[in-house]
Amino acid sequence: MKQAVWAVLMLLTALIPSAAFAHASLIGSDPPDGALVMHAPATVTLTFNEPVSPLTIRMVDASGTATAITDIRRDGAQIILTPPLISGEGARVVSWRVMSADGHPVGGSLTYWIGQRGNVAALTVRSDDKVLRGAIWLARIVIYLGLFVGAGGAFFTAWIGPHDTAAMRRIGVGVSVAGLVALVLSVGLQGLDALGLPLPALSNEDAWMIGARGSFGHAVGFAAAALLLALLSFCFLSPPRRTMALLALIGTGLALAATGHAASAQPTFLTKPAVFLHGVSLAFWLGALLPLAFAMRDPSVQAAGILVRFSRTIPFAVAALLVSGVLLATVQLERLDALWTTDYGRVLAIKLALVAPLLLLALWNRLWLTPRTGHDRRARRLMRRSIVVELALVVAILGVVGLWRFTSPPRALVAVNDDFFTHVHAERAMADVTLSPGHAGPIRITIQLRTPDERLLDAKGLSVTLSNPAAGIEPSTAEAQPAGEGQWRVAMAAPVPGQWTLRLDILISDFDNLSVEAPVLIK
Repeated sequence: MKQAVWAVLMLLTALIPSAAFAHASLIGSDPPDGALVMHAPATVTLTFNEPVSPLTIRMVDASGTATAITDIRRDGAQIILTPPLISGEGARVVSWRVMSADGHPVGGSLTYWIGQRGNVAALTVRSDDKVLRGAIWLARIVIYLGLFVGAGGAFFTAWIGPHDTAAMRRIGVGVSVAGLVALVLSVGLQGLDALGLPLPALSNEDAWMIGARGSFGHAVGFAAAALLLALLSFCFLSPPRRTMALLALIGTGLALAATGHAASAQPTFLTKPAVFLHGVSLAFWLGALLPLAFAMRDPSVQAAGILVRFSRTIPFAVAALLVSGVLLATVQLERLDALWTTDYGRVLAIKLALVAPLLLLALWNRLWLTPRTGHDRRARRLMRRSIVVELALVVAILGVVGLWRFTSPPRALVAVNDDFFTHVHAERAMADVTLSPGHAGPIRITIQLRTPDERLLDAKGLSVTLSNPAAGIEPSTAEAQPAGEGQWRVAMAAPVPGQWTLRLDILISDFDNLSVEAPVLIK
């Protein structure tokens, strides 16, 4: 059995994604990605699909020289940067790394050109650190075991028992201490991941400070309290142990609800309680397995009575687990095909494939073995073996769940690449046009006008027309407003998806007017 468990763990380690997955998404920028501007912009704005906290942001020029951007202002879901003064034309790359609302770091880059297009800046991107990701994943599993086996086991022995053996106390203390050690290490590992540093830089002070920030820091506080209370509950046999065990169970739910994909999903007034309920129910179920296995060694009727009491309460925990799990899966997936078309969905599918036999075993234990354990030795042996199999499945499930740390839920992916960008090139003018968002409904259109030799086009006026004859929609025209440095902006509407025609009527002078057209795709 041990070999099988290790084989599952090695397989899960191999499944850890090697690419950097996002948890918040960049949905727009000013200047737009790929734009050409005549002069260096005074500010650069990054717009995300949710509020984020900046970690490290750098400006890389055409020579590959990186300069830190320290003048940063947050405005809702926007980060407004004042870049350093860098002379010369060519590419500029804004390399950014931020902390998303779910406590996970997100990285990316934005490229624009000043004066003339050329080669992309020589930005060297650090290759993904698989060793660091493996350490984060392993620490998370140990924390899960500490919370579910430690805190959950403490609650079971204090409230459902009393079958408190010395072996169970040693295991409970061991997993709680291991969970605390892993919890401390996870702060530094989180900081390394946030700053993009390798594992050998674990002594970096900034990594520990950043790792303790935000929702992840709150989760660490709740988890530490839960593990300490579980440890005290195992160490003391006095009546207060029941209170400590109950608080440890509550702390487990609060730790899971404080951070992560599911807890930060909207609407949070539903998802946070659902995560809390899911975590508490799981800790109650998993925490009971080891104490029950030890109880099955005792031929006394008392041990059978413990199993009967657990059998009466576990249906409520399983029901809460299933209801909260379905709710969270619905919010995260948003559509059924995401279960097999996204990394997050595939991880969920593997988890469900492991949970199914776990539920079947639990049902068989309750309906067939539990009524016979009081007088049938064979039933007791089968119950112990069944619990061992359940524990192996639990370890595998926790390993799979740990992979969610490196994947994005489908709900967070829908905002990626939401803008539509096109380049319009005519004999006397060029335009970079960005439609934001690029789907049906109200849209904002940003136009950067230039001459064919890529100089700033100083137009007197600009009219924008959208038409879709195939959908029976007559042309709609609006006057764009100047935004400086050859840039114009206008708000319009594209009520239906499909291919539209965009026409720009550019007033060069009082006696010179120029029109250009281009197809645009509205999703």
